[in-house]
Amino acid sequence: MTLSDKVLAAAPDHKEARRLRSLAWRNAEPSNVTLLTPNGSVAKSAPVVVEKPSPRFVLWIDGVGGFLVCLATRVTLGQAVNESTVDVPLQADVTRVHAAVIRDSEGYLVEAFRPVRLNQQPINRSLLKNGDTIQLGPSCQMRFRQPSPVSASACLDMVSGHRLPMALDGVLLMADTLILGAGSRAHVQVPGLKEPVVLFRNKDGLGVRWAGQFLVDGKTVLQRGMLGWSGKVAGEEWAFSLEPVTTHR
Repeated sequence: MTLSDKVLAAAPDHKEARRLRSLAWRNAEPSNVTLLTPNGSVAKSAPVVVEKPSPRFVLWIDGVGGFLVCLATRVTLGQAVNESTVDVPLQADVTRVHAAVIRDSEGYLVEAFRPVRLNQQPINRSLLKNGDTIQLGPSCQMRFRQPSPVSASACLDMVSGHRLPMALDGVLLMADTLILGAGSRAHVQVPGLKEPVVLFRNKDGLGVRWAGQFLVDGKTVLQRGMLGWSGKVAGEEWAFSLEPVTTHR
């Protein structure tokens, strides 16, 4: 992992480094399962559906906002309804299972189950590039971002005024790390943060790196601390908490 990150820092488009890092993190990722619509039937003409949302949590950052973090390599998007079966429920005029965003060794692609436009062009399946605009249905638009060349994680920002549940500010597709910082290469921008805070994954949950002393669930750690899929973390001028998303069946 460290070697591939160093290569990517020098050459962001290095395919072999991306492939090796993807293989390394695939072992730490929860697996996806086949999924059904809420009434128990497969959505019409949907080539792939899932049985339940994959593991997710909400990242609440003090003074910044809240973000839905999805951990799976395949993330479904659709309408926010009771007992929703999609990973990213949207309060918009879209179908219950409308599209999926998929991460593999080459990057990200979007797959349409219902009408989807990428940069105003209708698509069925297409690779995503940093800054692309995805439109689901007649008007729900989001922007795809992959700001850091040394992280495979990406962001989906709502740009059409439609909302996520709990008035969250965006979606983070977490692969290996999430970077919180003041610069443009951070997944979440935290104004005034002198050193970036990095969340990273392992098989047991999440860890945090920061160049200093901070608290993890009230315990003092130096530079690196481990937590599960929930908890509270606080530094001198920053703080955030993790809250698992409960799936109602």
